[in-house]
Amino acid sequence: MLVFDKVSQFNGHRCIFRHLSLTVDAPRVCITGPNGIGKTTLLLLAAGLISPREGEITYQKQNVLLASSKNNIGISASKVALPAFMTVKELLKFHALQFKCPANNWTSEFGLEPYLTTKVSDLSLGNYKKLSLITALMHQPELLLLDEPGNGLDEQARSVLEKVLNSYPGQIVVASHETVFSDNTEVQHIALENIIDGAV
Repeated sequence: MLVFDKVSQFNGHRCIFRHLSLTVDAPRVCITGPNGIGKTTLLLLAAGLISPREGEITYQKQNVLLASSKNNIGISASKVALPAFMTVKELLKFHALQFKCPANNWTSEFGLEPYLTTKVSDLSLGNYKKLSLITALMHQPELLLLDEPGNGLDEQARSVLEKVLNSYPGQIVVASHETVFSDNTEVQHIALENIIDGAV
């Protein structure tokens, strides 16, 4: 269970959230809202990659900022930059060592096999997205956070992503304008603009 408790966050002087309280407990969650409302910021906070100005975010009753929490969380988001100087193969090897997990067949499934020796900085938008998704998935985190996961993906990768989303054993929180849980009817939909309007 992911819980935001009276969370306030700012971008410079602009308030994004003020005293936001939200419980995210469904296995599949889709967060919607207009561009700029704070969907990506919400995911970055949930991943413990940025600290809230006020309040606390917990996953399974543990603060997400703790190092032990980060082992249970995976994120793919455009604002989470991958190391540009590494090749795809080097990054995946580093990630596997860091999380003590196998690389499995993600690169072949997503069609990234031909680019193993390509530097991250030289990847196309679509291949960069595939690599971002693979690094989020590799260690099979209990909580998977995905920001517009279908953006830039080709047909093959979209098909793999759809299969993963519908069979994944952990909790998935997606921020997207697309319908990404096509085979799953038990989805918690959160319209972020309604939540923010209700926070005081």
